[in-house]
Amino acid sequence: MVHGQIMKYGVEGFLIIRNSLMNMYCSMGCLLEARLLFDKSLCLDLISWNCMITAYGRCGEVEAAKDLFEKMPERNLVSWGAMIDGYVMNGEFSEALKLYNDMQVSGLKPDAMTLNVILGTALVDMYAKCGCINVALDLFDGIHHKDVILWNAMIGGLAMHGYGRDALELFFDMRRHGTLPNSTTFVTVLSACAHSGMVEKGIGIFESMKEYGVEPGIEHYGCLADILGRAGRVHEAEQILSNMPMEPQASHWGALMAACRTHNNIEVGERVGKHLISMEPHDGGRYILLSNMYAAVGRWEDARNIRREMDRKGAKKETGCSSIEKDGSLEEFVVGDTTHHCSREIYEMLDDLERAMKMPGIAQDYSPIDNLDSS
Repeated sequence: MVHGQIMKYGVEGFLIIRNSLMNMYCSMGCLLEARLLFDKSLCLDLISWNCMITAYGRCGEVEAAKDLFEKMPERNLVSWGAMIDGYVMNGEFSEALKLYNDMQVSGLKPDAMTLNVILGTALVDMYAKCGCINVALDLFDGIHHKDVILWNAMIGGLAMHGYGRDALELFFDMRRHGTLPNSTTFVTVLSACAHSGMVEKGIGIFESMKEYGVEPGIEHYGCLADILGRAGRVHEAEQILSNMPMEPQASHWGALMAACRTHNNIEVGERVGKHLISMEPHDGGRYILLSNMYAAVGRWEDARNIRREMDRKGAKKETGCSSIEKDGSLEEFVVGDTTHHCSREIYEMLDDLERAMKMPGIAQDYSPIDNLDSS
């Protein structure tokens, strides 16, 4: 109605009015309407550009924010801060640090707020992901004004490295400090519960989400199913995935399939495996996992039939590959590859490891599953 009155009186073309309208639409999350005003404007100033970049970053559309940022005819500290904040809010901390460096190169000096957003959250996240948990915690404790993004970074770092109970305790500290958890917070906390075997805690946290105004999404249901699956409660996990209000992804069923394999539950595993194959008929890994389950319980004919079906459909299993950064360069290792410049030394080391594993006291898995004859 307000916009309609502005158009009626013919003042929409005034820059201050147009910027206010854009800010109004951005505040309501109506980015299409705001962008339409932006694109129609014959005259734009820094406020116009910064408004749109900030809105895109806060709504998770980082690429759109980046596109506008790169097209800006001029930038000020607010422009750089808005783009950096967008990266941080969406977990792209390395990009935030890179942009911070670019800002310094451009000659702009960051203010205290910009430094807090970048160095506070990005460094905590970096050290936590690298496994330097004590360093990350020291940095985290030294930051006085903690927002939900910083809490999420620290909780996620603890969860990633197996400190599930510490992650859960930090989650409770977050609530005691008056910071409301968001959707990302619950993903990290539920993941921590899954990897630490805290089943009842995880279920309780999942059920408490709506108390904080957070509606469980597909990732939260997936975490809950993972919590139950890892604990061997695969029937309950199957029910969660089957009855969730949205369609589960293949990755969710795959995690449940792996849990069935771990806990040797052929009943649920067979159902889930066949469902996975119907979802991804050209993914060879799905056939192999089900074939392995059959072989583990002595159902050799079923195992061979699955391998034959895999061959008939031309499904391929992705070749195993890993990579590591060393002295600034990326080294990649592929199963069966002999082209690497250190392949001789690598295979010699693998032979040494194999010999060491055959020493007394080392438990080995001699399962011949992967060599199963499918002819």
